[in-house]
Order: sequence, then structure tokens, then C-alpha cells
Amino acid sequence: MIKAIIVDDEPLAQEVLETYISQLPDIELIKKCNNAFEAGECLRQHQVDLMFLDIQMPQLSGVEFVKTLTNPPYIIFTTAYPDY
Repeated sequence: MIKAIIVDDEPLAQEVLETYISQLPDIELIKKCNNAFEAGECLRQHQVDLMFLDIQMPQLSGVEFVKTLTNPPYIIFTTAYPDY
């Protein structure tokens, strides 16, 4: 079973991802985080295999957050911006 988290500041984006994940029998959603700081705490408390990570977030972007991690899980970047 793949343990995953969603990191996104937009509730609608979280909902869409949660809906998709719920249809995949091999992925278990552990937590939905509203920002990188919540995600960091979750990563310290849980074994996470996969992170759906928004690029554009206030305070700390997804890209900046990844650079702070010494042993990150697999990451799927998510964004609503066509620049990425």
C-alpha cells in the first residue's frame, strides 16, 4: 500500500486529488495539508511514500519545500498555472 499526502493551499484542489486517489486501491491518503509547514510535520510523524505537492503556495513554495527535505518521498508536483 502506498501512503500518500496532499499538500495544497486550495481546498478545491485537495478535493479533486482526494477523489482521484480514492479510486486507486493501492494508494492510502494519510493526510491533506494546507501548507508546507503542515506537510513537514506530517513527514516527521508518518512514513509517507508519495506526496502530491502544489508548486504555488504562500510563505514557502512546493519547490522551496522540497529543497529543505533530506529524504523526500516520491513527489508529484501539482499546479493550476500553465507556466509549469
